[in-house]
Amino acid sequence: MSFLTPILLAGAAAFLIPLIIHLLNRRRIIHVQWGAMHLLHEVLKQKKRRSQIEQWLLLLTRIAIPIVLALCLARPVLNALNQLPGFGKSSLIVLLDDSYSMRAPTADGTPASDHARADLSRILADLPRGSDAQIIRIGGTPRPLNTAPSTTLDLLSSDLTDIPAVQGPVSLQNSLQSALAAAQKAGNPSKEILIVSDFQKSDWSSLLSGASLPALDALTNQKDDPSKPHLTLYQLPTQLSENLAVTAAELSAQLVATSQPVALKVRIQNHGKRPWQDIPVHLEADGARLRTARISIPPDGEASLYFTQAFDSLGDHALTVRLEGDTFTDDNAFHTIVQVRDQLPVVLLDGAPGSSPLTGALDFFNLALTPHLGASVPSLRDLILTRTIDPKRLKEADLAGARVVILGGLERSNGSLFPILRKFVENGGGLLILPAENADPLKWQSELGKEAPFLPAKITGQTHIENIDFPARLQTSRFTHPALLYFNDPRSGRLPDGEFQHWWKLDPQGDDARTIASLDRGVPLLIERPLGRGLIIQSAIPLKPGWSNLPLQPWFVPLAQRLTAWLATQDTESSAHLIGTSPTLALSDSQTTQPFTLTDPLGQSSALKPESATLTLPALTQPGLYQIKPTDADPKSTRRIAANLDPAESNLTPLAPAELTDLATRLGAQSATDFDSYQRLDRSRRLGIEVWQPLLLALLALLFFEVLLQQHITSPKRR
Repeated sequence: MSFLTPILLAGAAAFLIPLIIHLLNRRRIIHVQWGAMHLLHEVLKQKKRRSQIEQWLLLLTRIAIPIVLALCLARPVLNALNQLPGFGKSSLIVLLDDSYSMRAPTADGTPASDHARADLSRILADLPRGSDAQIIRIGGTPRPLNTAPSTTLDLLSSDLTDIPAVQGPVSLQNSLQSALAAAQKAGNPSKEILIVSDFQKSDWSSLLSGASLPALDALTNQKDDPSKPHLTLYQLPTQLSENLAVTAAELSAQLVATSQPVALKVRIQNHGKRPWQDIPVHLEADGARLRTARISIPPDGEASLYFTQAFDSLGDHALTVRLEGDTFTDDNAFHTIVQVRDQLPVVLLDGAPGSSPLTGALDFFNLALTPHLGASVPSLRDLILTRTIDPKRLKEADLAGARVVILGGLERSNGSLFPILRKFVENGGGLLILPAENADPLKWQSELGKEAPFLPAKITGQTHIENIDFPARLQTSRFTHPALLYFNDPRSGRLPDGEFQHWWKLDPQGDDARTIASLDRGVPLLIERPLGRGLIIQSAIPLKPGWSNLPLQPWFVPLAQRLTAWLATQDTESSAHLIGTSPTLALSDSQTTQPFTLTDPLGQSSALKPESATLTLPALTQPGLYQIKPTDADPKSTRRIAANLDPAESNLTPLAPAELTDLATRLGAQSATDFDSYQRLDRSRRLGIEVWQPLLLALLALLFFEVLLQQHITSPKRR
């Protein structure tokens, strides 16, 4: 046994006070012999013996009271655990949650991340002399703050101040695996894994419901190992229960021409139990606010709205959607980049060219892609530059520099066509297939032969609308495909005006094939399928007026251009990234030897050097817009990227206390919710179990017994 405050044991000397009083109050007995005394001798002898026993018992009780009181104040501890080898010093492995949700406020209004750093500093300072510690940040990909266990705990505490809380969701498997690897390298037999987190329900609910993790099983299998690490869950409760978040802003096309509108679908999530009414949502372009819309969102629901915007100059342009009314503003904005370019090379493979204008299989499509080609106004330039080639004479070199291939009117090929197209798509190209008007489905499938899996769908037949029947129309409840988002705005064109009299029956093949547009008869009109780094879209109709009035509609021009731009951007580097990632940008040959300057959303700049033909950026730590500029300072060579928070981090609901207890039981761990509770838990584990509480009960019992005994001795009935 040991004592946490041994100096108070000196109070036990107070037992001398009742002993001295007892000795001073002893009476001198004078023996007087008289005649009848011998008759009462035996009775007095028995009474005297009983009285002496009671007096001694009262004296012992009064002596014990100050001794027990001193023991309580000294806080005795049963320290049988100290007999274990090396139990005094310990190795602490901290899994520190630095995800975005740790920015949520606690009861005093400060972020949970600030409380985590302050409590960790106190925990490190409370470790026994000679102990070591290692801190691993577990937001997103686990990253050690110190690569090896450190005994300079004061320096480790100071390093905590530089940790921002803007990473992605916690990866439980990777985090526990990193902790076990660190525990194996720890220098002390006594080890502890301390998880400091807000225990966001979206991160931990699967584990609470019984999900299995290999790293957790490895920790559980060490049950009989004396060096098994203790596992402690340290929860930092947050007070934010209502939160709105802009979770996505999807572009209809990353690549557009000047003055070409781009559609933006915005999704806003309500993570709370109260409805939000008339929330203003702003659209900003290159930092300037353009327009505002208002939405209402039900509890635990989602709302969508659409914006369109066009740019008059070339380069990378930023679009930002920002909402108001939410007290937690960190996820109230979403940023994206629109690439406005000069030319987009497209190859047209026309299998049925016409002898007169607008009679060929791809004449309408070519006109839609280059509507300004014949204009005499120099300022009217087309984004898309087309080149027509006979598909029967196509060679691989003909596709050099092309981004998209449009194939139409083909009934038979030369056998080498589809291998060339397959390679083109796998390397990042886009392919749009318009079927031939007089194609034989059986011959088409036979012609493809081994290349059948290349297509998104099989042609299984043809459907004709009789004269007495109404034509089929596009199913247009709400478009969700990025290439078609633009048409959710009625001002962009009325797609229901399209009428279809004939179409080929398409049967999607492959698990990755999906229908992106359908007719109201429940049949697919457009089916897409990824292949390698590229994408293929297959249509159910040729562009012939006898099949549909589609090429005659005014909105066919933006439809053809958006489908082409969507196909052209499948291999384009994404300009939208998540916080915590390190993007890599491809460089041209002339840029590989130049240094670059990176400017973050706060206006701070840093120098970067290319590695080979790529430029790797440091981990993005601030949401917003970044600029990457080479030293030649050419504005046209400046690139922009957007960084956004992971939408999974916006649901800030933590585990309830009962759920945390259940989780600790599931993990074979112990839990704490503040520094005091952790300190009591740590001391009981490291020093032993405090036993002053039962001693206090014993003290109360002694006081009660002393009062009863005193009343019994002085009772008049005993005289």
